[in-house]
Amino acid sequence: MNPKVAAFLLAAALAAAQQLYVPVLVDVSHGEATKGLDLWVNSTANPLAITDFARLYVLVPPDAKLDPTLTKLNATKAAVIIRGDLSTVDLSQFKVIVLGQPPKPLSEAELAALKKWFDSGGRVLWCAADSDYPAQGSEESQAACNDVAEYLGAHIRADYVSVEDPQQNAGAAYRVVGVVDPPPQLAFLGFLAQRVLLHGPGAIAVVLPDGRWVPATSPEAQKAYGNIYVIVRTTEKGAIVEHRTSADGKGRDGKAHKAGDRGVFALMAAEIMPSGSVLILSGETPYGGYEPMVAPVYYRVQLDGPRFLRNILLWATGNYRELTTMVYQARQMAQIASDAAALKNTAASLQNEVSAVKTAVSQVSAKVDAVGGQVAELSQKVDQLTQQLNAAVAEANNAKTTAFVGTALALIFAIAAAALAIRRR
Repeated sequence: MNPKVAAFLLAAALAAAQQLYVPVLVDVSHGEATKGLDLWVNSTANPLAITDFARLYVLVPPDAKLDPTLTKLNATKAAVIIRGDLSTVDLSQFKVIVLGQPPKPLSEAELAALKKWFDSGGRVLWCAADSDYPAQGSEESQAACNDVAEYLGAHIRADYVSVEDPQQNAGAAYRVVGVVDPPPQLAFLGFLAQRVLLHGPGAIAVVLPDGRWVPATSPEAQKAYGNIYVIVRTTEKGAIVEHRTSADGKGRDGKAHKAGDRGVFALMAAEIMPSGSVLILSGETPYGGYEPMVAPVYYRVQLDGPRFLRNILLWATGNYRELTTMVYQARQMAQIASDAAALKNTAASLQNEVSAVKTAVSQVSAKVDAVGGQVAELSQKVDQLTQQLNAAVAEANNAKTTAFVGTALALIFAIAAAALAIRRR
């Protein structure tokens, strides 16, 4: 398992062990809508409500009049209403903060307060952006979330485009039904949750070290950082469109995506920081918006919104509960993957050693062949010299024999001559 993921899981589990109901703050102080917040905490309407492990707090402007949703939540004590802004309330009491598509930017004081809270470690901030479709104010929430991400030192960004999916949707390509597809180490986020609504979403990008923006699903993004994880994506039929651009003077151009792009695009991603805190960035919001991600059904299309939201907040608060088995399995899978990677590296190392030995053997074999050729040549020369020597010896023997015979004949002739001489006397 990635050390940063493991550290976050451990820190979250330890923190959760000390708190029965973890405080979760959702922000509506920047003009966010409240639609769907009742589903977060109404266990009658939503059996998967978070009220068994989390306590919901809602931050509203100091002089704001509560809308019907907040009025009901306040009256039933399903949520705690607090007034102020992110720089005036005590953020240290919260484990999780959610900014649900803010149409107004955060002040410098709020950014500083948020960073101090985030950098203390073990915190989770979910900033939900939007597409560049003007229904919810065009690109303001992207700019607000990107300000937050940059201020916190993160690398994920909300791009200034819209995403559609003609293959998987709720009756229209812009009503994207996202594919919940986290990596193995976060597989528990997909526990009984495969399809979630992102109504008119934007795409998630990553800023590379050289300043270039690339899609979060691109190999470059995955290679540059090992702490960014795509959680929700489109199908392979995803498409990028732009409703507001610099050309019409009403928007910004996409930095990592452009109109007409096709393929798989990230709709939600998480970045685990060195402090152990996590920034979640999504192209749509879990509350408010035109139709929030928590929706259980939309245009008669069954969705896993309540289950997915519960999974995310269980993870964020460290109260894994029914996710425990999946967390264990995810850890086991991650360990298996790590062991497999180690074995692969070992095999590669052994392969390199084998290749080196083969090369050395080839070199030795070549030298042996060369020496063998020289030996054969010398052997041939020895054979030639041996033949010459044998011929010389034979010739010498012949010469000796001839000389002996000549001497013997000479002696014979001498004896005969002597004998004749004696007779004549």
